[in-house]
Amino acid sequence: MYEQRSASLPRSLLIVLVVWLSVVFAAFGLFAPMNATVAAGLFVSALSVAGAVLLILDMYSPFGGLIQL
Repeated sequence: MYEQRSASLPRSLLIVLVVWLSVVFAAFGLFAPMNATVAAGLFVSALSVAGAVLLILDMYSPFGGLIQL
């Protein structure tokens, strides 16, 4: 519990990661023709990236969250 209080993800890294991913998905959406396949692909990709970020954040708190030690 003592180590969990001191170790955390730097907020600036999280902000840069979210902004970078937003720009990437905006570029994909801007240059792709809009149809159902592209929209579904972007949605599934965004969902998987959001899940990956959630797991990264969850690894910094092993005694709480979705996956507990």
